[in-house]
Amino acid sequence: MGSFPTVVGVDGSAAALDAVRWAVLDARLHLSDVLLVSAISLPKALTGVGILPEPVVQQSRSEIRSILDEAVELATRESTTVSVDTVSSENPAVATLLDLSATARMVVIATRGIGGAEQRSLGSIGFAVTTHARCAVTVVRGWSGDGVDATHPVVVGVDGTKASAAAVALAFDEASARSAPLTAVHSWSDADLSVGFPIRGLEWPENRPAADGQLARMLEPHTRRYPTVQVRTVVVKDRPVHALLDHAQGAQLVVVGSHGRGGYAEMMLGSTSRSLLARAHCPVTVVPSPGRRLARITGSGYLYGSLR
Repeated sequence: MGSFPTVVGVDGSAAALDAVRWAVLDARLHLSDVLLVSAISLPKALTGVGILPEPVVQQSRSEIRSILDEAVELATRESTTVSVDTVSSENPAVATLLDLSATARMVVIATRGIGGAEQRSLGSIGFAVTTHARCAVTVVRGWSGDGVDATHPVVVGVDGTKASAAAVALAFDEASARSAPLTAVHSWSDADLSVGFPIRGLEWPENRPAADGQLARMLEPHTRRYPTVQVRTVVVKDRPVHALLDHAQGAQLVVVGSHGRGGYAEMMLGSTSRSLLARAHCPVTVVPSPGRRLARITGSGYLYGSLR
């Protein structure tokens, strides 16, 4: 398996298998390999001194093998051209995925994550991975599994930050690979301008042309690089989350940066990203800032042994 695979977290759930289907399709479009990952946290301090009975340890390992075997069977059935490998980890799921994100093209997880029933909420797995991963992370929700419908657009949030610029680049690449149109949503202001008194200098009609021009300038390098991608622009006067959620209803994918103009780059997800992950009815890809991506490990080796 080559470097920068598409890493998929699996836990045996139906949601995780949907994530496998989506990841295999996306990997095929981008000529990427697929690395299926399952993790179960077995404290080495307990397993090493026999406090955890050996049958319990072996049963846990057997369950991981069964989960990965099922995921491999599905992945190879979905595509015979994508190379599939597996990783089994006895470390926590979040730590495992974050380590592997250093050498991944993308990490793909389901809305309920991996790592045991008590950890399957998006809050415990999805937010941690999307906040700290060193590559793009796609959370799969509301995907029919019917392949790529070129009539459904890729939607991207554009706010002028470095994280947003990385999201725009990835969104154009996805739209091109899927032969899909791109909808770019730009917010002129982070403030909620729907309430309160008008503020001099912030009148929307007078500033709308400038906002349109700013968005065109941010997109221009990518429209030149991807001339076949049809682009629709949407400019809203204040917070973009409602516009993004509206457009997500008819989208095949929404792409956003990991934080907005007012966020702390390495500490938290932006409010727009959080809202989309919790509420969007389609897969959402969160793209980290360039600074976090530059910290990726350049080697192609993996941190955990493969079962296959």
